[in-house]
Amino acid sequence: MKWKILIIDDEYTSRAFLKEYILNILNDVEVFEAEEAEEGLNILHKGKYIHLIFLDIVMPGMNAFDFLKKVKEINTLIQVIITTANSSYSNILNAIKNGADDYLIKPFSYEEIKEVMDYSTRKLLRWKSVLNKSL
Repeated sequence: MKWKILIIDDEYTSRAFLKEYILNILNDVEVFEAEEAEEGLNILHKGKYIHLIFLDIVMPGMNAFDFLKKVKEINTLIQVIITTANSSYSNILNAIKNGADDYLIKPFSYEEIKEVMDYSTRKLLRWKSVLNKSL
């Protein structure tokens, strides 16, 4: 299976760092990048099936939590991992309330990214198996 991952972060260095880690963790992967939430939605609306989104909270334009709600309306199986330097209690609760699948606090390590991606990909493969059995 070719994994399709979208990184949405207004900081180029954060996107580049995360992309490099992802490419080292997964063999068959395509990584898309966006500087803001609206650009991320455009990628989704262009028919790009995305499995996993890394979403920074603090960006210009659309609120990350509003974006998260829209993503879950498009496809509830898309795994959305919040990435932020702001680990406030209210942000974590908002992420959970709005359907985030995981939360990474910057700066995060290679091991943390690997753990989140392993969990998310296993979860997606499990849902795919369940859905295939129901057909």
